[in-house]
Amino acid sequence: MLDLLGKIHKAMENIEKDIENMAGVTMKELLKSGLFNEKHAKRWVVKNKYFELAKTGRKYADIKQELSDKYEISVSSIENLIYKK
Repeated sequence: MLDLLGKIHKAMENIEKDIENMAGVTMKELLKSGLFNEKHAKRWVVKNKYFELAKTGRKYADIKQELSDKYEISVSSIENLIYKK
């Protein structure tokens, strides 16, 4: 159980860091303003990272697996974010 909590905590740290790098604002600022909640933040980061990595020519399956591991989100959830309109 503690291992799972550690992974979730690490995933949220990754999300916070990537939001700050990509958007130029802290996640805390976005949460306070009500523009994002943690679920939306995770989705935004994963979707943007996917397209960023896809431009490098890597295999899509490899990208989805990497994002799944880093952000504790299933590959099928990533596919829904990417392919769902």
